Amino acid sequence: MNESPPERISLNPHDAATLDAVFKRMFPADDDGTDAAGIGVTDYVDKALSGAYADLQLFYRNGLAVLDRETLSRSGKRFTAASPTEQDQVIQALEKNELQSCSDFPARAFFELLRNHLQEGLFADPVYGGNKEKSGWKLIKHPGVWLENSAEENLMETPADKGGRYQSLSDLGTGWQMPIIGLPGFDPLRGQAPPAKEVDVILVGVGSMSSIVAPILTEAGLKVIAFEPGPFRRSADYFPDELGAAYYCRATMGPKFGSEIPRWRRNDSELAREATFSLGRMMNSVGGSVIHYGAWMRRFHPHHFRMRSYVEERWGAKTLPANCSLTDWPIAYEDLEPFYSDLEHTIGIAGDETNPFVQRSRPLPMPPMRPFRLGELFSRTTRSLGLHPHPVAAGVNTIPYQGRPATTYTAWSNGFGSYTGDKWDPSLDCVPRALATGNFDLRTGCRVIKIITDENGNAAGVEYIDALGRHQTQRGRTIVLGAYTFENIRLMFLSGGTKHPTGIGNQRNQLGRYFTTKMFAHVDGFFPDTIFNRHTGPAAQGVVLDDFLSTEFDSVREGFIGGATLGAEQQFLPIQISREALPAGVGTWGRSYREHLKQWQHFGVVRIQPDALPYATNYLDLDPVHRDKSGLGLPVLRITYDLQENERKLADWMEGKSEQILRAMGATKTWRGASFTGVGSSHDFGGARMGDDPETSVVDRDLEVHDAPGVYVFSGATFPTCVGINPTLTLAAVCCRAAEQLVKKLKGSK
Repeated sequence: MNESPPERISLNPHDAATLDAVFKRMFPADDDGTDAAGIGVTDYVDKALSGAYADLQLFYRNGLAVLDRETLSRSGKRFTAASPTEQDQVIQALEKNELQSCSDFPARAFFELLRNHLQEGLFADPVYGGNKEKSGWKLIKHPGVWLENSAEENLMETPADKGGRYQSLSDLGTGWQMPIIGLPGFDPLRGQAPPAKEVDVILVGVGSMSSIVAPILTEAGLKVIAFEPGPFRRSADYFPDELGAAYYCRATMGPKFGSEIPRWRRNDSELAREATFSLGRMMNSVGGSVIHYGAWMRRFHPHHFRMRSYVEERWGAKTLPANCSLTDWPIAYEDLEPFYSDLEHTIGIAGDETNPFVQRSRPLPMPPMRPFRLGELFSRTTRSLGLHPHPVAAGVNTIPYQGRPATTYTAWSNGFGSYTGDKWDPSLDCVPRALATGNFDLRTGCRVIKIITDENGNAAGVEYIDALGRHQTQRGRTIVLGAYTFENIRLMFLSGGTKHPTGIGNQRNQLGRYFTTKMFAHVDGFFPDTIFNRHTGPAAQGVVLDDFLSTEFDSVREGFIGGATLGAEQQFLPIQISREALPAGVGTWGRSYREHLKQWQHFGVVRIQPDALPYATNYLDLDPVHRDKSGLGLPVLRITYDLQENERKLADWMEGKSEQILRAMGATKTWRGASFTGVGSSHDFGGARMGDDPETSVVDRDLEVHDAPGVYVFSGATFPTCVGINPTLTLAAVCCRAAEQLVKKLKGSK
């Protein structure tokens, strides 16, 4: 009996047959299993085009018509009737943007879309319509969704295969989910209420930094109202869903951010296009994007706060590139050390004191994350090379702490909210503390669209859209911008007035200047005789080197200024595996690509987090043409950014060093990933530089805007430099210090 054809939602029979044929060539069958169509990739696309990707229906229809036209022009046959060789030639032309019959069609973009959807249909959870019977996971022998891994599995020399079981979301049941519990003081409908009559502080965005400082302000007796466009998500709202949650996939926890993607160009003469991202797709939620972070909570080194002076004293001012605007911070490591220490113990940071380049006034409160196979090999090798590997300091409970449980070492962690509370974020403790004071008026579903200043240019309030879509005005004498870098700068540009005709903080043309971002490069190695089991733990399970960031590293001798973190980490999920860099000789599709993915257990990687110098040519402003998709039609931000020669040299050297380490670890082959990984990285700094001189900065050392008294920016936008160390702990320390200064100022004026 013939199997009945699958029911379709979006694709007509011919288009579905064409897609089947395309995907069969892009991921062909072999002795280990069926092709992509058999795994359900066309079914996945059909379902997605009726939902998450509904806006791509016309592009798909046109793209499939182009495939037919191109094949007809080459062989006189439609794509489905062409030979496998002829089909491959057309797909190759699509990938290389070399179509003969329709040169105006964005062929490369359509190819990238097909490839992305191929990967998702192969390896996303079966609930999305592909990966039938978990056949994609079974092909590469990834056991799927497991919420606990053992210490033995972390170090196993053979595959940690969960006894041959493959587990999906539907297999988990509901027993693992936390119950929904009300939070005293929080009303999810509060965003519909009229503006408050009298407040001391308005928090714009209740992301990471606003959440962290909220108890400092409210416990001091200040009346605080906070507007957050996202919801207040709790542990019960989080799912181990790679396709839906992860920022390299759909990133559904950031709908506002997704509707206002910045534009990007390399220089002033280039047309801007939609920005690209490495890690930087933000969440919209109370608590902010640290909810889905990798939980690395590290300190900067003392010299990182005086980089200009450090460079000039050690190598001379002439070593700086001509257009570089490197500067010192207006505060020092010593100013932040007490805040570092308090945060490490309040949050609960796991780690040890084996990093010789950082000294603490008291040790970290929890032991480090467990050892893992890749990390142990990386540690032994780098130690033999005279380097100083150490477990990364992580905001994850390795023991029960502050009423939250110890981690279960699930790999479904970086890019996801914690289902148990084992990974710290400020929605778990800081926000409840602030609510408990009775001084915190938290309003979700509310979006601030303008900062209001009075006739003297001082803070006076904000305009916002409430949870019912109504335009409202909230008066207040102090405004704290606590959103992400991009949204804070955008809002400041949009808030022009009589005293600030070109934007808040821009009287001296400093707003948006000196933007910096991270390029999260990596180098892979193939270890034919080693199984790493990187799917048995979270990215917080990492080992890093600070050697190439320390004062012991003579970067100028190597031809550049700056350094980078080199490290090895866990967490390897199915779609992530399919999107890793490829070595020479492996195609981006086809049989070689399929065979390569099946070897993922043998891939070791060194990840690189580099410094980046600030330049006058890298900056933020408003795009003159493009508007957001929020319904308000506000201009989106425009990023003008390119890698400079210094950063290219730094990347090349660090990648070469990583290759050396991997070879010493036993890799028989290495290959480099991209050096330019996107202008959005989740470590995006500048645009509202902190400094004592209003002529060269936007905010002062207490984060108050020079030309708009009462307006503060609690954000990475204020960072004068971009250090190759995870910034969350430093940013929290800077903001806690500023919040204490703000309390003194406001309480003193009452």
